[in-house]
Amino acid sequence: MKISKILSYVVLAVGAIGAVLLFLMNGNFTTLMDNYGITEAKDLVKDTSSSAFAEATSLVSPMYNLTLVIFVIIIIATLIAVFSALAKNPAGLKKAGIGIVAFLVVIGIGYAMAQGVETPMKDGEVLSASGSKWVGTGIYAFYFLAAIAVGLMVLSGVKKLIGK
Repeated sequence: MKISKILSYVVLAVGAIGAVLLFLMNGNFTTLMDNYGITEAKDLVKDTSSSAFAEATSLVSPMYNLTLVIFVIIIIATLIAVFSALAKNPAGLKKAGIGIVAFLVVIGIGYAMAQGVETPMKDGEVLSASGSKWVGTGIYAFYFLAAIAVGLMVLSGVKKLIGK
């Protein structure tokens, strides 16, 4: 049996499990809301010490656990696929290394440009200067990578125009 056929059956099984859990969760939420006289689901979680919150949490837990299992499986499958492809093609390993180093350089430039300032948040907590600096790093890296992508698309378009 081909791996693609096996994966199709696995995806079908996980989808069926997810659909059953979603159906059960939605039906039980309706019953739970009727039992507590609540009209909107968001009201179930307003008071974290209530029994309604505990019951709502127990309804969501199976779906959350399925999501975590799928997430872990996807990460493991991705890592296996990447490393097996790199092992089969050593030239690809060099290209991957260059890409990783280039990405780290972009992050380094973003970190150098970012400023860290303690920032009060809406919930009353304070974002540390270090946390603020890393947020700024992410924003600068995003802008830098977006500018590179747009520049390469423009360059590609110009090359196609000149080549014709």
